[in-house]
Amino acid sequence: MTKNKFSLLKLFSLAFAESRGAWRRFIFFIVCIAIGVGAVMTVKSFSSLINSAIQGESKGLLAADLEIKGRWEQNPNDIKFQKTALPPETQFQFLKELHAMALYTESNEKKASLLVELKSVPAQAPFYPMYGNVESSPSHTLENMLADSGAVVDPGFLMRTNLKIGNSFQLGKTKVRINGTITKEPDRITRAFSIGPRVFISHPTLKKADLIQVGSRVKYRTLIQLPKSILLEDALVILEKGLKDKSLSLRSYKDMESSINNTIDRMGQYLKALGIIALLMGGIGVAMIIRTFMAQKLDTIAILNCLGASPRVILKIYFLQSLLLGFLGSLIGVLLGYGVQFSLPSKLSELTNLNLEPEFYWAPALHSFSLGMITTILFCTLPLFRASKTKPLRLFRRNFEEEELSLGTLWERRAFGILFVFIITAIVIWQAGSIKHGVIFILALGISGLLLSSFAVLLIKVLKKIPSSVKMLRHYGLTNLHRPNNQTRSIVTCLGMGIMLVLTVRLVQMDMIAMLKENKEIDPPNYFFIDIQSDQTERFTKTLDLIAPKAERNLTPLIRSKFYGIDGQLAKNWPYKNKRREEWFITRNFVTTINDGESLPKDNVVTQGVWWKKEDATIPQVSLEEDAAKRLGAKIGSQLTMDIQGIKITAPVTNIRKVNWRNMRTNFYMIFSSGALEGAPITYVATVNVPIHKELELQHAVVNALPNVTALSTRDIVDTIEAIVNKLKTLVDFMSAFTIMAGLIILSGSVASTKYRRLKESAVLKILGAKQNKIAGILGVEYATVGVLASIIGVGMASGLSWGIMKYLVKAPWHPRLDVMLWTLGLSIALTTFTGIISSIDVLKNKPLKTLRQIGG
Repeated sequence: MTKNKFSLLKLFSLAFAESRGAWRRFIFFIVCIAIGVGAVMTVKSFSSLINSAIQGESKGLLAADLEIKGRWEQNPNDIKFQKTALPPETQFQFLKELHAMALYTESNEKKASLLVELKSVPAQAPFYPMYGNVESSPSHTLENMLADSGAVVDPGFLMRTNLKIGNSFQLGKTKVRINGTITKEPDRITRAFSIGPRVFISHPTLKKADLIQVGSRVKYRTLIQLPKSILLEDALVILEKGLKDKSLSLRSYKDMESSINNTIDRMGQYLKALGIIALLMGGIGVAMIIRTFMAQKLDTIAILNCLGASPRVILKIYFLQSLLLGFLGSLIGVLLGYGVQFSLPSKLSELTNLNLEPEFYWAPALHSFSLGMITTILFCTLPLFRASKTKPLRLFRRNFEEEELSLGTLWERRAFGILFVFIITAIVIWQAGSIKHGVIFILALGISGLLLSSFAVLLIKVLKKIPSSVKMLRHYGLTNLHRPNNQTRSIVTCLGMGIMLVLTVRLVQMDMIAMLKENKEIDPPNYFFIDIQSDQTERFTKTLDLIAPKAERNLTPLIRSKFYGIDGQLAKNWPYKNKRREEWFITRNFVTTINDGESLPKDNVVTQGVWWKKEDATIPQVSLEEDAAKRLGAKIGSQLTMDIQGIKITAPVTNIRKVNWRNMRTNFYMIFSSGALEGAPITYVATVNVPIHKELELQHAVVNALPNVTALSTRDIVDTIEAIVNKLKTLVDFMSAFTIMAGLIILSGSVASTKYRRLKESAVLKILGAKQNKIAGILGVEYATVGVLASIIGVGMASGLSWGIMKYLVKAPWHPRLDVMLWTLGLSIALTTFTGIISSIDVLKNKPLKTLRQIGG
């Protein structure tokens, strides 16, 4: 046999010949790659699915070419400028969005109320929407259904009120009739952040309702449809330069696409991380299987060497075999990821209104397939290289117990280690789409892997030092963890990482909800009543006293304003260091309040300066929150100027405060002394703490007495946030499952890779009189111990990681969830044991004589 006789066809033939009888073992090779590639394909296809949906919606994302948004109605000069500066064919549409209370009669004739999100649209052409479609039932035009005090409501409104199409409800000072339900509106991408169901009405109906008062919280949107005679970019430049009110937000439908894509990218970063972890864990499984397979092929390689095959030819044979397996695994992974797409729309249906139609995307498929093949090559090369160097002399000093590959020289190990790290880093950067994110991920993964592996080694060493048990099951089960060619450390590390990822997400989620829901030290009010007018405070107080006279309450005055300048530096000429990050704060609308100096607001602490006394409240002065002071460059003595409906008010900064923003109370960046804003238009917000059984009664009474007032339940806010977190958690858990699956597949692959050694041991034990249940017990002890080690490490790391996230990122209390940890511990042990036993059925069922004949042959 000479080297020049090994054509490519011959190499293929030998590769297939060497695979005979090993396909059951190679199934784990294929599945390891398929799981990793499937995870990457799922994430990539998910991004492509969202991007395709966004591009398909195009201008419908905004229902216009351009949108101007603000908290005040545009002033006449700006509107006049828009209509004269843009071509005459330009269409304008003015929308108003606000929260309000719908008052209706229940089946038992009792009055009830419900918080809704109102969207008021024009009753004359151009009709809403200018782009995209409104999907409603019955399928009539929106303008017809909204005519004559008509309304179109979210289906959830009918479910919560038990009203039907054709019924009426009270909205402010007018009655509106339900003419249909709306299932989709073009400029509403997400449905996750709604506190109340949507209700569409026309501008005349809104005027009759008389809901908008001085200081009311209303979002004013101007939608603009451009003619073909002007480019979108030119119109943007004209409006950006010409609009006098710089607090207005101006964006195009292309900005909307970019914003959504950025949001998807940020969420995708975590999902990509899970995908690459699953892929790398699959690679570890592949390396374990190939290493063990090649260790069992050392005699065959030695024979090939004797027949004249060079190490290079041997390497080509087994490398080609690995590539074929990697090709098959990658192909299955791509198909798996494509199939998973069809389950994603149902999981996202409550988060978005985008029309998600799964399809096969070639770019993600090729990307995922390439990663699978690269991972195969990367994790197979070293075991194959070491095996190919087997000497013919092995045949003459062959020992069944020495099925170990050579370690290679120190130079070879170092060179491969450097190359391995370089390629892994390149793969991660390619997957992340960012050098910075890729390097950070590699460092985090390396540190986590090192810690997990170190803990695994430590625990295994501790187990080794435990005195030998007199009980056969425990003795053999624990001894098996230290068998030659064992992969205990790798299995424990991979399973531990999967458990850590899933449990960390769960613990952080529970603590976030607890922070909002159960913080007894803060003791938040359970109701906010918004838009109480100055002449309505007395009536509100009387209504409250009638229902809950002992209820804790607080009426806080509100004044809406814009930042004009500080110490001579005007907002319109602000020296931005990073305009993208800073502009929103400078141009935003500020809700401020006044204080007569009696007491500092709850959960506020003065860090600089002195809080004014009651007798000094008539002197104009202002208190700034510390972050606002930092952003504005303010210090004690700085002169702050605010614009309140065109009137400039200036006051000196006399103190700076630290505010607990998580207390769910009315908190402010700016608090003025009562003398600083004397005569300014004021509305009030009331915070009320009433017993739970009085909540709805109070809400209905206030809405009945003051129809323009909006009642916002703290419980509704927390429930909405909790629902959003749960929906996002479902998606994250779905992807985290890939890492757990990869760990369990590695466990199964490890069992398969040591199959012949286990067969021999079980045959000897059976000959010595051991029953099948005893051998199953030995295996059960071994796998249960692996599960215990992986669970202890995973749960411990998850606890530490979730503690760090809550303490340093969220800056909220961390709670030791012993029940969740114990459930995770028990479930992980049970799952690991079950997987190990199922993978060892051959070991349990084989007859001793058959096994010994196979080994002898």
